[in-house]
Amino acid sequence: MTDRSAIQAGLRRLAEEGRPASEAARWAMREMGDDFGVFALMAHFFTVYHVPVERLRELDRWAGLPTAGPLTDPELDAAIGPLTVRETPLPYRRAT
Repeated sequence: MTDRSAIQAGLRRLAEEGRPASEAARWAMREMGDDFGVFALMAHFFTVYHVPVERLRELDRWAGLPTAGPLTDPELDAAIGPLTVRETPLPYRRAT
């Protein structure tokens, strides 16, 4: 099982270093391993970063995914925009 807190801390660090969305997404995918899914990736980005959901949906079209969509790294980076960390991260609640 993936350690969500560790992934979210890593994503915050990458934003603070000024890394682009494509780099943060690749890092998160490696960290999630077998638990990877594009929806989980979007959820991590939404929880950590100030990015509207409609822009996060562009992740599903990204060439860096196993499904290899048409969106290049620079196009994804432009669609998501600079990664800005939420001042107060959203709480994670496991569905019951």
